[in-house]
Amino acid sequence: MGTTTTMRFRNYEIKPDATGQVTIGMACVSGDDCTESSGRQTEPEKVGKWAAQHMQDTGHTRFQRRYSDRVTVELGEWL
Repeated sequence: MGTTTTMRFRNYEIKPDATGQVTIGMACVSGDDCTESSGRQTEPEKVGKWAAQHMQDTGHTRFQRRYSDRVTVELGEWL
């Protein structure tokens, strides 16, 4: 005999976590084996200044920018 499976689905909502901080960082991706990065910062201005200084010091002009934040997942009603 076969088995019966019941699947139930529930709505959810993803929201920013008020206790978390947004962080930003940049890494040099200029293609010449540079591994320098700004590290994670909470102030975008510091990251921009780091990139400008790195460009001035090395001539590198390509960067990868990363943003990170924290969220919560809240369950809703059953469907």
